Amino acid sequence: MTRFMVYRLRSDDQLAVDLQSTTLESLPSRVMAPLYPVREMSWSISRLNPRFSIDDEPYVLATQRMAAIPVAEIGDAVLSLGSEADQISTALDFLFLGF
Repeated sequence: MTRFMVYRLRSDDQLAVDLQSTTLESLPSRVMAPLYPVREMSWSISRLNPRFSIDDEPYVLATQRMAAIPVAEIGDAVLSLGSEADQISTALDFLFLGF
């Protein structure tokens, strides 16, 4: 598993971003946050919910909905958001530190 990689979850075809350090790869779960198409998320806060284009469709990262996902529930890799690491880290800082 790779940090900032988008994966498709097996149970419900949901897209989610891996937020966990790759040095903790031996754990049986990964901390991930779901991605929702913009049209499905009625509100967002720009610092908390950055937007990304996936398959030419805008998605919102629901940082506040992060959870530990069992590795067995994580499906195929879709794409890397590694180039957006600063935006994602800013969203995590805003969630936990308030700035």
